[in-house]
Amino acid sequence: MEIEEFFGEQFHHWRERFRYYEMAITELESDLGIIDLDWQTRLGYSPIEHVKTRMKTLPSIIRKMKQKQLPLEVEALWDNVHDVAGVRIVTSFRDDIYAILEHLQTRDDLKIDVIKDYIEHPKPSGYRSLHLIVRTKVYLAERVIWVPAEIQIRTLAMDFWAATEHKLQYKYQQQIPEASRHELTEAANMADALDTQMGRIRKEILK
Repeated sequence: MEIEEFFGEQFHHWRERFRYYEMAITELESDLGIIDLDWQTRLGYSPIEHVKTRMKTLPSIIRKMKQKQLPLEVEALWDNVHDVAGVRIVTSFRDDIYAILEHLQTRDDLKIDVIKDYIEHPKPSGYRSLHLIVRTKVYLAERVIWVPAEIQIRTLAMDFWAATEHKLQYKYQQQIPEASRHELTEAANMADALDTQMGRIRKEILK
């Protein structure tokens, strides 16, 4: 079935909103690039190791809306699904995560609606990351809009674990054996211990 046929009369509204999500990703990626360059210029160091972006696929969006028992309407998407546009900021050190959060909280072109700290409160799987549900300011030709997005901030160690765990979940179709799940949790704890050790070494060097 063609996308136009699936959405019917709403197709143009959905396409417009998807353009807004794309604009939000472009805006956030550009802003973070400028922040990174500014920190490197002024301080000789930037906490941003690299930035990744992604857009949820249409099947993923529809699946999430069904899970939330939402009507397949563009306003329901806009108001209730806040991670269609996603940005991931990867840092070297755990302290850098909170330095970036502190900076983002001062910006007048970004509104942080929700902070989910899975570093202080890891998921049962061992997953760690800082998640922000935000609205970013996007300047159109004739008006300004605020577009919802999700920002994830995590260390290189957290990112490696999360990416590997995701691939394993996909391979085993979300049915990873119990013994392997236990090992994955142990690996997450080892990654956290590495972050702690590297942070301690950094503080010793910078004394």
